[in-house]
Amino acid sequence: MEMKGLLEVIQVQRHDFLNHLQVISGLLQLNKGERVRDYIKQVCVEYEKLSRITRLKSTEVKAVLLIACNEAAKYQVELVFDIDTDLKSLEAPGEVVGNALEHCINHAVKFLSPPQVTDRRIKLSISEGDKKITIKLGFPGVPVEVVQEAKKQMELSRYLEPHGSIKLAVTEKDAEIYMIFPKTKA
Repeated sequence: MEMKGLLEVIQVQRHDFLNHLQVISGLLQLNKGERVRDYIKQVCVEYEKLSRITRLKSTEVKAVLLIACNEAAKYQVELVFDIDTDLKSLEAPGEVVGNALEHCINHAVKFLSPPQVTDRRIKLSISEGDKKITIKLGFPGVPVEVVQEAKKQMELSRYLEPHGSIKLAVTEKDAEIYMIFPKTKA
């Protein structure tokens, strides 16, 4: 995770914010009040996605996901989030989880970015059970060979061994990477 990446996220957010204000101003000048309301709703949906990320208690995971959104957008890869925890009870060090997540997302973006790939989506879910936190990355429409190659290149099992585990599930239609981490004992 790089400071440079976070600074780029801030620059992109600033640019997008100013662009949104210009669009709204232009629509208001054209007396398109209904279109302004629709546009504002659309922008709110975009910012809600970022809001879910910024609520995470792990600074490292939060930074990785913000940078990942920015990097994925450069390659027209859509990141779809389903986050139902704030990671407050994550036992593994944030740096370990963040590095593993960054590694997986970077590889996924790499494999989804070629022009011949038509479904450029990464589904990322973070859920919390009684004893564990599961981070799942799903890749619809990715060929099995690509996923197997990614698994070889990632080699995260040994890295995560003291703190969690990683599993790979592949079907004919998609692939999923699961990272499982223990929760702190309350």
